[in-house]
Order: sequence, then C-alpha cells, then structure tokens
Amino acid sequence: MPRDLYDCTAAELATHSVERLDHDTAPSTAAAWLADNGYDAAPVYADDDPVGFIHKDDVTTDDDGTTLADHLTPLTIDYMVSGDTSFTALLSALIDNPVYFLGGPDQVTGILTRADLNTAPARIYLFDRITYLEEHLRELVLDVKPDWKTTPVTRDELDGIEARHEDAQAANVALDELHYAQFSTLQTIVTNVETCWEACGFTTKGTADSRLHDVTDLRNDVAHANLLVETTDNTDFLASGRTTENLYRTLETIDDVLSNLQAAGYDPGAPEPQDDPDQTGSDAPAQQQ
Repeated sequence: MPRDLYDCTAAELATHSVERLDHDTAPSTAAAWLADNGYDAAPVYADDDPVGFIHKDDVTTDDDGTTLADHLTPLTIDYMVSGDTSFTALLSALIDNPVYFLGGPDQVTGILTRADLNTAPARIYLFDRITYLEEHLRELVLDVKPDWKTTPVTRDELDGIEARHEDAQAANVALDELHYAQFSTLQTIVTNVETCWEACGFTTKGTADSRLHDVTDLRNDVAHANLLVETTDNTDFLASGRTTENLYRTLETIDDVLSNLQAAGYDPGAPEPQDDPDQTGSDAPAQQQ
C-alpha cells in the first residue's frame, strides 16, 4: 500500500496494568473478584512466579473447597504472544482462544482478551483502512460509472450529496460530487455495476452486496463508537451480534478488495509515473498509432 496506515500491534492493544491472583485463592473469591472488576481473565501466581491463568468461565461463586491451583490453565507458549504481533494475526488467534498474555522476565506484562477489540487502537486501525478503501471505491466509480446517479441511489441520498457539494462550493473547496457520498452509497453503486464489483474481486452481485454491507456496518460502528465485537463469549459466525470471527472476515474483505483494486490500477495514493529523461530526446521510440 503506497501510504502509511496505522499499525496496531499486540503491545498497543494489550492492558498492561495486569492484576494477579494467588494460586491458593478460593475459586468463589476469584469469580467474585473478576465480576466486580469486569475482568475476563487474570494470571495466577505462586511464590511470585506466574504459573497459569484463570478465565471467568473456569470458576463460579459456589464454594467447592478447592483453590485456583485446581482450576487454572497452565501458562504455556500457546497462550503467549509477542508484543509486535500484528492486529490481523492477533485477531485470528483470538478466534481460537479468548485470552493471551505478553511476558517479560518472570512476569506477565500484558493481557489481551476479545474485549480489547473494542478499544481505541483497534478502532483507529479499522477506520484508517475503511477510509482508504473508500478512496479506492470512489476512484473506481468515477472511472467505470461516471453516470453513477443512474444507479439505485435514493433521492434522499442524492439530496444529501448535493447539499454537501453546494456547501463545499460556497466555501470554494468543492471536489467532484461523488466525494460527498457516504460509504453506504458507494456500496449501492458498486454492487449494482458488474464491472465495479468484478474489479473488487467478487464473483457474484450477491456476494459483493453481502460482504460490502458488512464493511458498511463496521464503518458505522467504528465512526459512532459502538461495540466492534458484540459477542465475546461465542465465536460462532452465525451468533447474534458481531463476533471475533465476523470482525476477522470483514477485515479480510477490506484487505482483499484493496489488493484487487490496486492490482487493477485503482490506487489513489500511488505516485504519478515520471517521464524517463533518457526517452525524451530524438532517440525516443515513436508511439504506436
């Protein structure tokens, strides 16, 4: 990608003020503590060394006479991530496991759960890429469908676009009218013009409509500070509310469409090709007619 995009890593997404539980804590006490603090998980220590972790699903407020040593999950490499793990890789990992830890010398230095996908770093990462996709879709439509107003764009959408364009004209900063279309309008245009959705890499209109609709929904939730992951206890793609797997698939759509559009020559951030000074003189080849 020609311009720098915000790169969110595990270290930026993790909670670093990690509170711990002792291995001889009663499970009922741990369950109440997790609930009171709104934690999904916490590391468990013995003699100042991390020995495992406890997840809220592992314990209940019923007192069974045991300790956390009987309920914890060993803190193995399977639950550890590097601080420079990319957002996409971490999102994929969180589909399989609900919690991961960052480590330092004999200490847990960070904790990551699915709930951390609803924080500012994730929101910034996604908004940057959706905005970048929006720029690509505009360039595509302006090239393929300059008469885009003939697509099934509603009268209300057109009125809004024209009003925003008139405001920009009054301020002497106007661009093409399409620049004042919302993402949902671009979705409507692209999914109703075969050349457009084919350039995005989709094989059917229905697939294009469904996948870009998911991007539109995510874009609205990002912009309005709504939850990005609504169901943190269930990764089933058909579960009610957006899951970690839903979010991963939508991000995959964004990345795939960007790659396809750039491969097709729609790349608004790319530098303009420069003339070769060695080909400007009398020895330059003649252009084909």
